[in-house]
Amino acid sequence: MSSTPLISEALRPPRLGPTSGELTDRGRELLDAIEQIIVDEGFASLTVGDLAARLKCSRSTLYSLAPSKDELVLVVVDRRLRRIGRIKRQRLDELTDPAEKLQMVIASEHLHVQRTSLRFSEDVARTPAVQRLIADHLRYGVAQLRDVIEEGIAAGRFRRVHSRIVAEVIDVGLERIQRPEVLRETGLEFDAAATELIELLLSGLVADGVTVKPPGRNRKRR
Repeated sequence: MSSTPLISEALRPPRLGPTSGELTDRGRELLDAIEQIIVDEGFASLTVGDLAARLKCSRSTLYSLAPSKDELVLVVVDRRLRRIGRIKRQRLDELTDPAEKLQMVIASEHLHVQRTSLRFSEDVARTPAVQRLIADHLRYGVAQLRDVIEEGIAAGRFRRVHSRIVAEVIDVGLERIQRPEVLRETGLEFDAAATELIELLLSGLVADGVTVKPPGRNRKRR
């Protein structure tokens, strides 16, 4: 990225739960295990007692991580999204072409969807607090998209477009294609649907005379 102040920095979501430095090794191990359970199986029917039994720990140990099951789910989802965000930032720092950066940001924007179960997505759709948390992280992702688009415009790689409008359209498209019913009806997994969106976007965004590497096509069905 350039030295220009990044739009995204003002929209970074506040952290939920303890920092990595505040967690014990056992605490990190438990949060990792809970994450795997909820992304594979969903969380609506889980109780703290269920988790304690499966993880072979006391309820008080889990309550030391968060004061309720609902807040524990929020802490776990926030921690997951932050880890994905760090991976995305590292990948951004490794790229120089704004078009490749844009492809990477879009493809990774919903990594939490690509690697989660339909049951998790359905539980999220029924849980406003988790929806709001994910929306906060996605809003931060939209701002990162704006940063990349502005960089591409400045470099002459992208047309002179309104970066906020383009980023919002991308966000709406991503939100739609990650919905369980859309994935079911199209028969596509999220990464394949995201590839379709990337190709559509680049066809209208890339400046005349600029060649970009097309995204890898993956029409894998669910």
